[in-house]
Amino acid sequence: MSKTKYVMQLCTTCGKESKMEVIGAVVGAENKVWYKCTRCHHSMMVDISTQQKKQDSVLKINREDCVNYSPDKVFEIGTEIYHSDWDDVGKVKSKEKTSSGANAIWVEFEKNGTKKLIENLQLAD
Repeated sequence: MSKTKYVMQLCTTCGKESKMEVIGAVVGAENKVWYKCTRCHHSMMVDISTQQKKQDSVLKINREDCVNYSPDKVFEIGTEIYHSDWDDVGKVKSKEKTSSGANAIWVEFEKNGTKKLIENLQLAD
């Protein structure tokens, strides 16, 4: 079983990739784990052996091909970005509007995992 309490996983009920809380392992099946979605609270069983294969097949992102991240820029889904403060590269997975009306992107980084970043920030002069 995973050592972390939360993982990012696609929820079959919400239809969105969200933070899933690890509930526990399935008795008699060492490669299956119960997760609970933190958005809709739906519980689901996930085969971690297929999840491990998915992580192993992830392509490495080349730093030279990335766009430097800045909150005032606009990014498209699939864009590879470099975050200079974290010295990490990642790929934009989705976009959303925050509760305050700002634009945000979900980026999956190689070192830092999935993070929510602000985009298209308009600074008042």
